[in-house]
Formats: sequence, C-alpha cells, structure tokens
Amino acid sequence: LYVTVGTGISSCLVLDGIPFTGAHGATGTMASSPLSVTCEKCAHVNQRTLEDIAAGPALVAGYNQRRPGGTKSGQEVLAAAAAGDVDATDVVRKAGEALEATVGLFVNVLDPEAVIVGGGLGLSEGAYWETFIASTRRHIWSDVHRDLPILRAGTGLDAGLIGAAAAAWKRFR
Repeated sequence: LYVTVGTGISSCLVLDGIPFTGAHGATGTMASSPLSVTCEKCAHVNQRTLEDIAAGPALVAGYNQRRPGGTKSGQEVLAAAAAGDVDATDVVRKAGEALEATVGLFVNVLDPEAVIVGGGLGLSEGAYWETFIASTRRHIWSDVHRDLPILRAGTGLDAGLIGAAAAAWKRFR
C-alpha cells in the first residue's frame, strides 16, 4: 500500500508491482470524503475530511489559528514542533493521529505486504512521522499485521511520479 502525504493525501494499492486502479480507475482518494463522525456527547456531526486535518495546509491552518499569521507551510510547522513549540507539536500530533486511523483501517481491510509512505509530510522526520507510526500500529487490530513494515519511499519526493511513469511505461511500451 503506497500512501502519499503532503499538500493532499492519497493512496494506491499495488498488486504484483502494478498499481490497482479499480473498476473505474478512480482509486486513491482516501482523504477527500468527510469523516462524518457524530459526537456521542453533543451530537455534532464532523464534516471535515482527513485532508482538512492531516495534510500540509491543515497543519498551517491549525497552527495559524493558535498563532495568527505564524507560518505558510507544513514544513514550517514541523520545524516549529522540532524546535519545541508546544502549539506546533500539538497540531502535528493530532494530524499524525488522524492519518493513522485511516491507514490502520486500510491495513486491516487490505492485508498489504507493507505500507510505503511518501510526500513532503510523509517523508518528514520527527513528531509527525513518530506519531503516525505509533498510532497506526495501535489501530491495526490483528497481531499478524501489527509489525507490518511501514517504510519511507526510497525514491523520496519523486516516488509517486516515478511510480506513475513506470506504470505508463509498462502499459504503453
């Protein structure tokens, strides 16, 4: 299972080295639908998407709500968290925890051999990655899957582009 986390969040199941595109070619939109969770205490229905919580622009928005005008990029929020900024650390932690619930669900449902993570945030060091890994493992229900390899994309920020080019090359050569 490949997951990319940056300005947006998407995924792709890869079967025998080939990206699975589904019946209609529209797979990969794991973070664009509202989570639609009703609060048991107040009955408020959450209409936010995973991208609204855990993608780069969400980190910026969350941090700037606490410190208006404080940052312009997710990487700046990550740097502030690494420097010990309590507000940035809280925003980053919450984003990592939100992402993990979805990835944990994917692992539980799809039974992948490994999870490969790419994108600007997905490849980051520090609190986002650490929270994501620890929280994902807590949401994997099966002992068989709990120690599943969760790895950074070996080709860095270009992993998605390289994968798409390889798939196109295989298809049209």
